Amino acid sequence: MAAKPSREPRYPSLTQLSTRGTFYDVGYNVGLNFSQRIQLFFAESDNIQQKLLPFYHTRVGRDYHEECLRVTEECFPQYVREVRGMADGSGVPFEHLFQLCIHEKIHPDSLASQHNAQSTEGDFRPASAEKERVRDEFGCTTVYLNRPDLKLLLHNEDCDPLIKPYGYLLAAHIEEDGVKEEFTSFCYPGCLPGRAMNFNKQGVVVTTNALYPDHTVRCAPSRVFLSRALLSARNLEDAVRILKNEPYGAAYGFCANICTADGDMAAIEVGPNKPRADVHVHRVEEESDPDKPCHYYHFNSYKHLKVPEISGLNSSARRAKRTSEMPPPRTLQDALVAMGDTADTVCPVFRTPRPTDRGETVATGMFDVTAREMLVYQGNPAAAPNKPILKVPMYC
Repeated sequence: MAAKPSREPRYPSLTQLSTRGTFYDVGYNVGLNFSQRIQLFFAESDNIQQKLLPFYHTRVGRDYHEECLRVTEECFPQYVREVRGMADGSGVPFEHLFQLCIHEKIHPDSLASQHNAQSTEGDFRPASAEKERVRDEFGCTTVYLNRPDLKLLLHNEDCDPLIKPYGYLLAAHIEEDGVKEEFTSFCYPGCLPGRAMNFNKQGVVVTTNALYPDHTVRCAPSRVFLSRALLSARNLEDAVRILKNEPYGAAYGFCANICTADGDMAAIEVGPNKPRADVHVHRVEEESDPDKPCHYYHFNSYKHLKVPEISGLNSSARRAKRTSEMPPPRTLQDALVAMGDTADTVCPVFRTPRPTDRGETVATGMFDVTAREMLVYQGNPAAAPNKPILKVPMYC
C-alpha cells in the first residue's frame, strides 16, 4: 500500500496577499485569507497557550489588557481597528489578537507578583527567574552596506519556527479619512504588519531587531504598534518622530533599521519611557574609500542607548563575536555569506532550532536601495545556488 503523502509544506514557499481599503478592511481581508494559518498558529504556540492566554484570563491580566487597550486606542485608533478587522475575518477573538500585539516582552509572572490590579503607572521589572527564561531566543541579525554605488540592508528574520509555515507577505494600500498608507510587509500570523521587514511607497525600508530592556513602562503603547506606525514614515526624520511617540512614549524597546530611497541609513534604538520614548539614532554613513569597511551590524542588544538589559543575551553576543571574526563584507555576496554563517554551532548567525538555540531564520530579506528591489530568501542565503524565492520592486 502506498504511503500517504505528507501534508507538510515544502520550502521555499511564501504566500502573498494584495489588498486595499480602510484600516478595518485590510485587517479583515488579512484575517479572512489567512484564518487557517492564524488559528493554527494560536493552537500550536506554546507561548500563547501556556502563558499569554492564561495570563489574560486572570484578574491582573485582564486589568492590564484593558489599560493597554485604552492607551492604544488613544494613540493608534486606526491600528486597533485593523486588529478588529483581522479578528472578525479570522474568527479569532479580538482580545486574543490584541493580547498578541501587546504581550511581547511583557512578563506576566512579575507583573502579577509586583503590582496589584489598581497599579496603572510606572514600570515593572521581571523577577530573576523570569529573566533567566526570557533570553534572546527569537531575535534577528541585520547588516548594512553603504557605498556610493552599493546601498544594501540585509536582515535575517529569526523567530519562532512556527512563523515559517504560517507567516505571509502582505501588500496593502490603505485609504481612510484622507490618510493613505501603502506598504509591503513580511507578517507574523495574527499580528500587525511592521514587526519584521517592510518597505513603503515613500521609499522607506524598515526592519526590526528585538531588544531586551530589564523593565517595561506601563500605560505606553507596545513596540508592535510603534513598528506598525513606522510603515507610514516619509523619511528618516519622520521615523524618529514616530518612534519618540510623544506624549505616549513606548512600553518596551527595539531597534528600527532604516534606509530610504534618498540613501539615508540609520539604526534607531528605542528604550522604554514616557511621555517620550528614549531614542538614539546611529547613522550608517556612506564610505567612498573602497579600502575601508562600509558595513554595520546590529543584533539583539543595545549598542548605543544606555538601557539596562536582562541577563542571558547569549545568542546576540555570540553572533556579534562571530561576525567580528569574519572579513568585512564589501559586496552582496559577502553579505549573504555573513548572513548564512553557521560556524558557531551553539548560536549561529543563520539559525536552525537546536538545544542551545530555539530560534530559526525563517527568511532573509535583502533591500537594494540603488536597484530599488527587495529579495527574499528561504533557507541559507549563502548556500548554492542561493537564489531568492521572491523579487519585489520597491517604491513602485
